[in-house]
Amino acid sequence: MTLYPVVVQERTTGEVLMLAYANEEALELTKKTGYAHFFSRERQKIWKKGETSGNTMRVVEIRRDCDDDAYLYIVDFPEDKVACHTGNRSCFFKVEHRFEETGSPTFWLDLYRLVKKRKEEMPEGSYTAKLFREGKGKIAKKFGEEAVEVITGYLQNDKENLVWEIADMIYHLTVLMADAGVTVQDVMRELEKRRK
Repeated sequence: MTLYPVVVQERTTGEVLMLAYANEEALELTKKTGYAHFFSRERQKIWKKGETSGNTMRVVEIRRDCDDDAYLYIVDFPEDKVACHTGNRSCFFKVEHRFEETGSPTFWLDLYRLVKKRKEEMPEGSYTAKLFREGKGKIAKKFGEEAVEVITGYLQNDKENLVWEIADMIYHLTVLMADAGVTVQDVMRELEKRRK
């Protein structure tokens, strides 16, 4: 029996969620049902991802690599679901080494999750929690102020200041989104719809 490594990636965000293995039967079941199926090397049987946890993965596209020996499942996977048995969103949460402090491609997702966690836990001394305590008016005002500062930095051709202000604006936008229940995936889906 041939087993193929399968990388699973979230469609709208590009986030890599997990790596598993599939045989031909698991691949066919995935194609037939539209939901991710794999082969468990430990249990020696096929399993549907999320069958017991409820964290199913709707597959929107299956890609095969250039050597025909690995697959990529591109999935729709809601923000409130977790792919990893540890309870983490992605199985790839252990940072082993970082070469540069440039931020990861999923940094906005990580920021959103942290902001959402602050809203749920409301820790003392947290600026984010303070914004949530002060309510919609304060959150909207702070986002508006940052948007104006971005425009000012842009018009003054001050790149260093502009980068700083854009970072502030994105942070405050993320707080506003979390307060309104709008996810990064919601925004990415809307942008994807507009792509020509």
